Amino acid sequence: MNIKDFADRMKTVISDTLKKEVRIVNPLKSNGVRLYGLSIVEPNSNTSPVIYLETFFERFLDADNWAGTVKDILEFYHNNRVEDSFDVKWFHDFSQVRENLFYRLINYEKNQELLSMVPHTRFLDLAKIYYADCQIGVTAGSILIYHRHVKEWDITEDELITAAEENTPRLYPANLHPISDTLGLGDDISLIPEMPVPMFVLSNIGNHNGAAAVCYKDILDRFSQKVEDDLVILPSSVHETILLPLRKSNNVESLREMVYDSNRTVLDQSEFLSDSVYLYSRKDRQLMIV
Repeated sequence: MNIKDFADRMKTVISDTLKKEVRIVNPLKSNGVRLYGLSIVEPNSNTSPVIYLETFFERFLDADNWAGTVKDILEFYHNNRVEDSFDVKWFHDFSQVRENLFYRLINYEKNQELLSMVPHTRFLDLAKIYYADCQIGVTAGSILIYHRHVKEWDITEDELITAAEENTPRLYPANLHPISDTLGLGDDISLIPEMPVPMFVLSNIGNHNGAAAVCYKDILDRFSQKVEDDLVILPSSVHETILLPLRKSNNVESLREMVYDSNRTVLDQSEFLSDSVYLYSRKDRQLMIV
């Protein structure tokens, strides 16, 4: 059985069990990844959250327990179902959407199909893409902004970008902390102690899609002034980057190999950000690929 057969069979079982319409979806995610999911139509809601099936399929292959897998999916559905409706009128009004716009970073070359459909800004070998935070009942979510949304709002892409640049650091504040500190210290540079191994993690406070924090105004400059050195920046994933003072990390080629290997042995494909190593020049206040 492959994932498509699994999805087809599971769709029928879940639909028969819940007595609801169930649809198979195959959305395009980051880095060209397409996932199989089930969308269960709620009769009194205009939202249908997706239950992605890859993890359940892997469990099924390991345990060969169909009934148990069905039970797990149903339990996941009941724990995460959203019966509230999304306020569509809110999303059609740019004056209401504006304060909720933000950006994330993705790899430029690996996302050409997605980038052809959405407003984006090139950033070295990466790209900023734009989202709007939304609330469905008590559930928080986000909506990817497509070209059609910009056209419907009758705004320019510059207006979209300006709003997201202003909002992102506010909505998702930076979190910069020593790599050994699992609790983090927030973005107050003055709190960072001397470390025997000077490696620091830069993300946002939720550590989700936090690599975008590397774009926040003055964050790299402030940190480089604190350590009195240029910075080497490693793209750990879409969720975070790793910062090192240049004088402590002068073997850039070995770091590049480490990033390359980690991207292929540790990361899920959808979390890949880049194979590049970056340098922030304290003098020029500029980020570049090395």
